[in-house]
Amino acid sequence: MSPRASKVLPAAARLAAKAKADRSARRKRVGRRLGLGLAVLAPLALLGWLLLASPLLAVRTVAVSGTERLTPAQVRAAADVVRGTPLARVDAGAVVRRVESLRAVAEVRVSRSWPSTLRLQVVEREPVVGVVTSAGVTLLDADGVPFSPAAALPPGLVRLQVARPGPADPTTRAALHVLADLPQPMRGRVRIVRAASPSSVTLVLRDGRRLLWGGVGDTALKLQAAEALLTMPGTVFDVSRPGVVTRR
Repeated sequence: MSPRASKVLPAAARLAAKAKADRSARRKRVGRRLGLGLAVLAPLALLGWLLLASPLLAVRTVAVSGTERLTPAQVRAAADVVRGTPLARVDAGAVVRRVESLRAVAEVRVSRSWPSTLRLQVVEREPVVGVVTSAGVTLLDADGVPFSPAAALPPGLVRLQVARPGPADPTTRAALHVLADLPQPMRGRVRIVRAASPSSVTLVLRDGRRLLWGGVGDTALKLQAAEALLTMPGTVFDVSRPGVVTRR
């Protein structure tokens, strides 16, 4: 064998050994990375299972607060949350929509109380007027939404008289707006708010006298005129144009 060939053989052996060592080092690096990845992913997978699939964090209780007209059972039935559903998977938006379909509910807030309670905080509609018909009494809130029947008009509640009571009716909205703008002393004197159109609101006081209020706006001027006129004789007082008021 030539001297040149004898030098090539040891060099080839060294290269082969180096390649083998490199492959071993790469396998070790891959193994370490894989082990590190598993160490990170395993707790995340466990957490995901606990939150999304485990019965340990599933709904056991639906707690309802804020109800007076409704019962908690009615709210739970509307919420339609199946016990045993993982708490994290409850669709809060869908629960809100279902509960707010109850006419007496103005708003509901949904929260999770770990490990197993879904909380529903209900805000019910408050009656501000009542509509009296031959079929009975219906209570409406400040937006004109009819939400509850009543055996009679509750004491102190104002009676609303319009042709088509409801939140989409401009005349209803105008009558409620006028009523809401009144300061409490004057509002407490009103027995009936009636209107044939948005610009012809009339306030019937508890003593039977009538204030022809007109439309929405100029509340302070109309109120000033009304308080002055109500000290005078008469049964009908027109303050719809505060600059030209009349009584009869």
